[in-house]
Amino acid sequence: MLNRIENIIMKYLFTRCNGKRTVLIAPQEILDEISTNPKFEITKKQLENHLQNLVLDGYLDYSHSDNKGELFYVVALTTRGEAFKREHEERVKRRWKEIGWRVLLAVICSVVAYVLGRLL
Repeated sequence: MLNRIENIIMKYLFTRCNGKRTVLIAPQEILDEISTNPKFEITKKQLENHLQNLVLDGYLDYSHSDNKGELFYVVALTTRGEAFKREHEERVKRRWKEIGWRVLLAVICSVVAYVLGRLL
């Protein structure tokens, strides 16, 4: 399961690929996307670690490229990476469904407790 920063990275890479399997991207672009939320300030070294985790989880493959002294990542989404959006949407639906069931159970329990309190 991905953590919040890895989710942000995958969302950004998924939108950047825009239907293509491979994209050339600067690390600073990813860091800028992550830093839109001040709670998630990370360094380039931490970004490397998160990308390695995504490789290990099977979402993407990446390599380094150098263009006139500037570092770029060549990011290729795997089949699991291409299905990230669908997987993410299903996870959100399951979470909301679980919350709905818990609220319903709490309401039922409170009604039963009220009825039993009135009877006694």
